Amino acid sequence: MERLKMSKDVLRPLIVGILAGTLGIIAGALGIIYLDHLALSQYLKQSLPAQNDVGQIDWLREDFYDMPCQWCYLKVDENGWSAVYIKNLLHLKELINTAEREIVIPVFPTVYVPRNDDELYCNTILESNIKIGDKVLVVGAGSGSDAWVASMKSQSLVYVIEINPMAIANMKTTARLANFQVKPILGDIRDVNLPDDFTDFDFVLWNMPFLHPHEKGKKLAERNFHDGDEGSILTAFLKRLPSLLKKDGQAIVLNTVESLDYFDYPDLTTKGDGDVMIYIFSNPD
Repeated sequence: MERLKMSKDVLRPLIVGILAGTLGIIAGALGIIYLDHLALSQYLKQSLPAQNDVGQIDWLREDFYDMPCQWCYLKVDENGWSAVYIKNLLHLKELINTAEREIVIPVFPTVYVPRNDDELYCNTILESNIKIGDKVLVVGAGSGSDAWVASMKSQSLVYVIEINPMAIANMKTTARLANFQVKPILGDIRDVNLPDDFTDFDFVLWNMPFLHPHEKGKKLAERNFHDGDEGSILTAFLKRLPSLLKKDGQAIVLNTVESLDYFDYPDLTTKGDGDVMIYIFSNPD
């Protein structure tokens, strides 16, 4: 049988057509990714509070909206709370459906990424005396990981004070994905004006910026609002706490062992090892 021969006039258009089709598929895929990325960018721009609510924020640059987010898998099972950074889709398939209570959340640029270092804090919330219907305030909620845990216990609206506008958007996204309600206020715990209903809390929770005295003089914006405290944040928080908690309310705080001298409470309970410690104490008023 004589082999089929193609002339250059036939072969060249065929090759060009195959290449064009391949490029079209790639362009289409990139277009879908771009549109998905654009949708996230537009969502962030629309959901973030106005900058003038907290003054000029130098670090909140326009290009932050176009940076890719990370993805995190959170679960609560018989071993307690845990967080895993998702590497890829195959990794996610290995993780998902392993716990009764689990969620996959995005972590937006500049927002603190949940990690297993937070296990002591989140497990303390799970083991706490928070009851259904209790009024709970989470300070510095970040991505909303601890607000999610608090909502499991209270099964009611979770109040939030957060200094990072990007974290406000992130926490709202987590709340929607996990189907719980939040009421966030944007501002610095040291001087933010709070609505009348931000008081009489049964519990106040905070995975704090860790006390590091050598951080003095370093601007918050340079630390992404979570890497350290020279003492002013912890001092202001403890001074304000009696106005937040009800008479027999309780605070659960994570900080370094260096901060022990700040917690002058007769009923103080601590737990933990290494450099970090949980502080549990009641309103002294």
